[in-house]
Amino acid sequence: MDSGQMTRSRGSGLVRRVKVVVAMAFVGLAASGLGGCNAGGNNLVEANRALQERVTALVAENESLQSTNQQLQAALAARDKAISELQMVLGDMRNGAGGMDEKYQELLNRFNNMKFGSLDQATDSALAQLAAQHPDLIEYIPELGMLRFKSDFTFDSGSDAVKAPAVATLQQLAEILNNAASAYDIKILGHTDAQPVVRAKAQHPTNMHLSAHRAISVRKELVNMGVAANRFEVAGRGEFDPIVANGADGKAAQNRRVEVYLMKAMNRAAYSPAPAMDTTPAAPAPAAAPKKRAEEFMK
Repeated sequence: MDSGQMTRSRGSGLVRRVKVVVAMAFVGLAASGLGGCNAGGNNLVEANRALQERVTALVAENESLQSTNQQLQAALAARDKAISELQMVLGDMRNGAGGMDEKYQELLNRFNNMKFGSLDQATDSALAQLAAQHPDLIEYIPELGMLRFKSDFTFDSGSDAVKAPAVATLQQLAEILNNAASAYDIKILGHTDAQPVVRAKAQHPTNMHLSAHRAISVRKELVNMGVAANRFEVAGRGEFDPIVANGADGKAAQNRRVEVYLMKAMNRAAYSPAPAMDTTPAAPAPAAAPKKRAEEFMK
């Protein structure tokens, strides 16, 4: 039984109680009349007054209960209305959540398919083709925007001079850097394994020196091929950034490498290709005019 039903039941009970009290009052008056008017007159008056006061109190209580019942009924109606509105809102939210789930899933799929650090499509395609043409020399890692040159195919042991086959490949890379990848800065990073430098130790005292010198050599080749010099950053990490464990003798071919990273140039327009180094020998200076004979001036 809810609160409204309880209130209505209490109100009905109070009305019955009032009727019972009034009936008892009439019964009492009749009984008193049978016993004599004088003796019971005062008692009847007092009883009647008490009954009237009781009836008045019960009527007031009944009115209070009816008012309370009305308030409870209004509160119940407000509650039912609020529940109905909440159910409507919940339904709208569920319907909306379905749309939001679809949008969220779409964004999640796009996020998962994004390649952070990857290059634009034209540059990515050009570098992938270059690596495919020279699989023994180059490895392309698109997620990092990086070409990895294998040092054993790029340099002789202990040397920072770029081999002729690698020079031809760098020429192809220079063309990409000046065209499809013209909006990128270039970072060249040299690495070695842990084997100490033996040859040309005077030029490369440590592996750190050798790795940096090799990075500088690659930069020099690309600049000579027309890539703008101010696009480059070079560094060497020696043996301190291996990608595989070095052997007991410190050797590991995979760790001997030069990495070329392309990074989006911020707040800078696409670079114009630098003029290629002019290797044409200078023309000989014109011969000085022969001195006129002194006698000619004296004429």
